[in-house]
Amino acid sequence: MTNKNLTDIYGIGAAISKRLGEQGIVTVEDLQKKTKTRNNRETLASNIKINVRTVYIWAKQADLMRVEGIDAVYSRILVESGVRHIEDLAAANTKVLFQLIESSNISYQKPFAAANLDAWKAEAAELKYDFVPEPDDLPLDLLFRRSSSRSELTQAERDAIHQQFLLAEEQNSNNADKPASAASSGLLQPKTVGSGFYFGLGEMIAEMGRGVAQAQHELDMSSLAVQQYIDADENLSQYGIAATWYALPETTFTIKVDYAVVKEETEEGEIQSDGKSVKGILNTMRIAPINAKYQNYFKSTASIESELKFKIVPVPPPAKVNDAVLVPDLSDLSVEEAKEVIIASLLRVGALERIAGPTDNGKDTQVFMQSKEAGTEAKRNDIISIAYYEADGEE
Repeated sequence: MTNKNLTDIYGIGAAISKRLGEQGIVTVEDLQKKTKTRNNRETLASNIKINVRTVYIWAKQADLMRVEGIDAVYSRILVESGVRHIEDLAAANTKVLFQLIESSNISYQKPFAAANLDAWKAEAAELKYDFVPEPDDLPLDLLFRRSSSRSELTQAERDAIHQQFLLAEEQNSNNADKPASAASSGLLQPKTVGSGFYFGLGEMIAEMGRGVAQAQHELDMSSLAVQQYIDADENLSQYGIAATWYALPETTFTIKVDYAVVKEETEEGEIQSDGKSVKGILNTMRIAPINAKYQNYFKSTASIESELKFKIVPVPPPAKVNDAVLVPDLSDLSVEEAKEVIIASLLRVGALERIAGPTDNGKDTQVFMQSKEAGTEAKRNDIISIAYYEADGEE
């Protein structure tokens, strides 16, 4: 797991990384060791106030990242493809798994070939199997097909696998920074626009906003992947090439709608408002987009249509997000101490370069160099890489 950063895992940002650090988890290896069993995951989820299903997805990725060459993105793609842990990876049908990876919904520009998969499977077969999946996370049968005549996946099979993963990941990512108790209550779950005719005005606008945010996120991740590919290529990186970044400066919606103001009341005269039970009658606006389905069903005419116009525009983040932080002095600290200081300073741990050699701080390791000079200003989440001596010369 050399140079595999915890914060590269989807959903683990600075705030979550800090909470994990408080539990002694500062590397992917730490995460893998402390999330092997259901009890481990439930305990960690409770301690860091995160939904246990989110911790479970991280745990599966961490187990797969034990294999050389599998980074955070590839581990996420493998999990989407139905691979739960390295034991699944070692036993999977290579052709089927390769098809699933090739058709992944996760954008990644790093080159991939079947040879990569063969190497991963070979290494996975040599590692110790000690990950215990959730009881309801059953093995994906088609991953282990042995008959070559049935190894070609149908599009329906691929779509079903991806849809199941994306739905679970969307629910988990929406709960990623929420206390487990609140997430389980349903109060913090996103509302999904239903398949009927009338919807709440707020949920309709919120759903469109989520769509815009998701589109911008995909654009950013695609550009980031291209930049990482360029930086990793010895030839391209010499020319100072930068990836092109795209933005949605603003998105304007104009929708033809019908609307109605309805009263919501239970038989006991109590209604639910913001998760609380109150007595009385609540007037609620419901809207229905005017489309072919609506017009055909209600035999509507243009005279009853209203027009809903709204605009979604980007705004600067809260000032605190862009606050400058001082780079701490890590000299003479042990590696573990340096990681804790970096995380506590709202920065991220970068590459760790080990040099076999004596230490004079009375500890097994001693930091002697850091990528950003102590006392200088950095932005939150900036990466700090360190070089250190290790007395015994072991990883």
